Amino acid sequence: MATAALSAHGGDSPRGAGPVGLNIPQQHEQAPVWDHPLSAATPHPAFWLVGAHGGAGVSTLARTWAPAGDAQRGWPGGDRYSNVVVVARTHRVGLQSAHVLLRQAAGGLIGGCTLLGLVAVADHDGALPKTLRRQLDLVEELAPTAWRIPYIPVYRLLSLDQMPQWSPRDAAPEPSKRLAAKPDPAEVVHPELAAIGSAIFAAARTAATRS
Repeated sequence: MATAALSAHGGDSPRGAGPVGLNIPQQHEQAPVWDHPLSAATPHPAFWLVGAHGGAGVSTLARTWAPAGDAQRGWPGGDRYSNVVVVARTHRVGLQSAHVLLRQAAGGLIGGCTLLGLVAVADHDGALPKTLRRQLDLVEELAPTAWRIPYIPVYRLLSLDQMPQWSPRDAAPEPSKRLAAKPDPAEVVHPELAAIGSAIFAAARTAATRS
């Protein structure tokens, strides 16, 4: 897979309202709001990942972050904890799709879910073209918080069941030693993925205490 940076930018508007001048997505563009629980597991997912488009990386991230659930391309309005992160790749289609979901959230059309932020997953190795960097910056302005996951080539070689998992119970990774052997990517979660998972989990806990 590929992809992380932290940035920060809040809450839902009343249903059907939204900021003045906001271009609310047409109904056919909006992601569905699920009125039934997506998870019967205990413990429930602490936060949900909503893919803005197919191939966004939700399956990989839901496997990597133990507290996360896959919201099946919709808003988990029927679940007890409905804290949500939108996930999108950094190509044109991905950013356009994320923009639609973030506008839907800003318009209060997400069934009472709480939007925690946006995770942008790099779709290739190297810097984004200037036009996509600008577009990403604009899309991130609609998110309460934005995280960027860099391209991680080794994840292309792992199946889902081979991928290691990060849990809030895990100890913080020790600083890497210069001459130490590189950790096995099938045994140790990439440090940026662990850091972002930890940040999202902390945001979800904060949101849960406010509800």
